[in-house]
Amino acid sequence: MKILMGLDYYLPNYSGLTLYAAAISEGLVRRGHSVSVLTHQHRPELPLESVEQGVRVVRAPVAARFGKALVAPAILARALKEVPRSDVLHLHAPLVNAVPLSFIASTLRVPLVVTYHCDLQPPARLGQRFVEVVARASQHFALERANRIVTNTEDYARNTRPLVDRAEKVGWILPPVADPPPSNLTPEAARRQFGIGGRPVVFFLGRFAEEKGLPVLLAAFPEIRRRYPEAALVLAGTRNVPGETVLAQVEPLLADPSSGVVATGAVPPETLSSLFAIADVLVLPSVNSTESFGLVQVEAMLSGVPVVASDLPGVREPVRMTAMGRIARAGDAGDLARNVLDVLAAPERFRRPRPEIRALFSTDRTLSEYEAVYRSVAGT
Repeated sequence: MKILMGLDYYLPNYSGLTLYAAAISEGLVRRGHSVSVLTHQHRPELPLESVEQGVRVVRAPVAARFGKALVAPAILARALKEVPRSDVLHLHAPLVNAVPLSFIASTLRVPLVVTYHCDLQPPARLGQRFVEVVARASQHFALERANRIVTNTEDYARNTRPLVDRAEKVGWILPPVADPPPSNLTPEAARRQFGIGGRPVVFFLGRFAEEKGLPVLLAAFPEIRRRYPEAALVLAGTRNVPGETVLAQVEPLLADPSSGVVATGAVPPETLSSLFAIADVLVLPSVNSTESFGLVQVEAMLSGVPVVASDLPGVREPVRMTAMGRIARAGDAGDLARNVLDVLAAPERFRRPRPEIRALFSTDRTLSEYEAVYRSVAGT
């Protein structure tokens, strides 16, 4: 089949959504499908067209930026060229161009699949309410025209209003989770490189953004240190996020060598394996439905690291499925600290054999289920 993926950012931008789309695209190519990705040229040095891991990537030049939102009028001309050649248009929402891309597909009668990665809840600041209203209207437009809607879990589907309202065409497919690549650093070399001296290591991986719950984790960490005075909190991920103020809360701790808080910045996948190797627990303290699963949880579990995750629809599912960690009340620093301490007290209770985790989260099964979705909509 000829499948066209539509999303705002593609590699080398690293986020859960882009890694998901890349894993699906590359996996489908290995199965003999023709896959193209229509996206933005989010960096000016990126080529307008290239073939990456067998996936044809078509990028539109960016004319303007509003925070994370990219505006690229040229993407419409590219869509008018690419959509008619495709058997299926597969959009990854949320995305800026949900309205024009879904309109083109419905007008040309090209089947439309939408993977609904997460809800939209921008920070409550001046102007953000308008952004949220416009973005939600855009997503609803695409969802109304979709032949099928896919999300990660039944839990998220049954607790998210835009999906509940369209339950007749919603299904759930567990996301693809790749095996972490081999490490290019020994655990001790990673400690030296990033200045991680303490133990145990509490690990956070994600953007420095409010919805990721980093302020909640910072509030919980002093309680963890009362039990473990030498504990280290290692924060990995993009620090400077447009429109966010979380970095300002972290910087005073980074400037204080006695705080136990270390920030590595964004790290490549092979270095990430080294950080998993020294972590005693991964914490995913997200506070709202902009987090619908958290691929990093499964990556940690595959590396033998227990998890403490927020009690949010979809986010709690990896721990529920594996029993490899604890679930804490979202936004509650005290409950987060208690659950982290519970895991640190006896981490062996929460470890499961790696083949058991791999069997639950099978990329081959994910690809087969998407192929079934494509066949079903192409048949209509």
